[in-house]
Amino acid sequence: MKRSSQPALRASKRLRIGLFLVTATVVIVLAGTLAFRGGVALGSSDATVEISMGGFSPRTITVASGRPTRVELVNPDSAFHTDGGGWHQLAIPALAIDGRVAPRGRAVVDLPAVDPGEYPFYCDICCGGKENPSMQGVLRIV
Repeated sequence: MKRSSQPALRASKRLRIGLFLVTATVVIVLAGTLAFRGGVALGSSDATVEISMGGFSPRTITVASGRPTRVELVNPDSAFHTDGGGWHQLAIPALAIDGRVAPRGRAVVDLPAVDPGEYPFYCDICCGGKENPSMQGVLRIV
């Protein structure tokens, strides 16, 4: 009886090892794909700005002139934020920019290549809107 059950045990063990290797390979490939995609998205941003009920952080964004710039907007607020439903905005009227980011979301805003100078920005969706000093900032092109 022992001899006939040994091939079955060996086959079962080989099957478990094979399944483990296939699973491990799939996990490694998926993790690598997700890490690569995340790296590309974040690596392509030239600046990251957090917009919350407390305002912009940082309040001054400094970027180089003469080249397009990508700004990643991060919104940590929830949809239960009482004013504006949790949405925030990066509005730069002088550049015709109106970037919006959903609650607990991320968004990328592409800024055009512009001449050096200072361009005021604000969020007019919540927290007193553009009249609230904490919901204002400056894009500085150097």
